[in-house]
Amino acid sequence: MSDNKNMNKLINELSKKLGVSSDKIQSAAENGNVNEILKSSDSSNARKMEDILKDPQKTKEILNSPQAQKLLKMLGENPNKG
Repeated sequence: MSDNKNMNKLINELSKKLGVSSDKIQSAAENGNVNEILKSSDSSNARKMEDILKDPQKTKEILNSPQAQKLLKMLGENPNKG
């Protein structure tokens, strides 16, 4: 239950920062469609995200952060597990 609360909190924070609805972020996370979020966010945030994603070193640093590792773990969990 705590992981769901953390996930919702993270989604809401992303929603505020990117100016994208939390529903779109959740859908993009579930479907792995980051482009949908980028299209919906304001241009400066989209540009920042694209710059990060184009730079393998920056992307690696972000993905190896404890926050990203926790998020990836939560996204990878099977919600039907007990």
